[in-house]
Amino acid sequence: MYKKVKTMSIIIFIAILYSCVLGTLFHSTVNIPALSDNTKDGIELPIIMYHSILKDYDMSGKYVITPSVLEQDIQYLKNNGFHFISAQNLIDYVDSDISLPEKPVMLTFDDGFYNNYTYVKPLLEKYDAKAVISVVGSYTDEYTESNIANTAYGYLRWTDVCDMVKDERIDIGNHSYDSHSNTNGRNGVKRKKGESASDYKNFFFADTQKAQDKFLENTGFSPIIYTYPFGAYNDESTDYLKEMGFRLSLSCTEKINIITKDPDCLFLLNRYNRPSDIVTSDYFERILGKQ
Repeated sequence: MYKKVKTMSIIIFIAILYSCVLGTLFHSTVNIPALSDNTKDGIELPIIMYHSILKDYDMSGKYVITPSVLEQDIQYLKNNGFHFISAQNLIDYVDSDISLPEKPVMLTFDDGFYNNYTYVKPLLEKYDAKAVISVVGSYTDEYTESNIANTAYGYLRWTDVCDMVKDERIDIGNHSYDSHSNTNGRNGVKRKKGESASDYKNFFFADTQKAQDKFLENTGFSPIIYTYPFGAYNDESTDYLKEMGFRLSLSCTEKINIITKDPDCLFLLNRYNRPSDIVTSDYFERILGKQ
């Protein structure tokens, strides 16, 4: 009799233990939230990085696409429920109770090509989309002086930038004054090997502030967005940007951003480069998943 009771007790104990394990597993599974645009950890934000937009398909490459491809990209995002947001939308979300739309996405255009004025601006108007266009100050000085407005190879003039500043769909970013280069041992605005901390700070402030002064002088506006040339940066440069009044910076690291209420999340935002060698649907499915 004792053996039967003991055996039955063991069976009951094992059954209870087994049911508890199954219950724990089931409970854990059904309570894992699906990854979405709004999670308790933040809001997912993909940022797409474009450069030059040219009609000549033969010129397409890693940093050049055609206007028709750009239009297909914008249509794809709209048709799949994405909402274009501005840098100010991000800042308003971080600073206040103003919410972001479902499935936010940001478009950015680097280097300040004149074809951004020719092709991008009209498409933003057509689809009521928003974008950040980042300008290299020395390029704009050069093309303002020559007054060349060439879609194939030219850069924005200050009159063009001034016109874009007035467009509520466009945010203008500082892409350095004269540091979009890999010369004299420096990659963009990154600190040189062996450069002292003070020398680097002086260089960074001088180049960045010169661009800010040019913007203010020619447009009456100073950018609060900084776009790192080539995505090259140092950890201390974020502190320098904050000291100069910037609220947001853009890198070239390719991954999704998680936007929270922490103002620091707006610095070194990640972006996906948009090359020409992949069709729109495949490109976005690769970085966003199947919609």
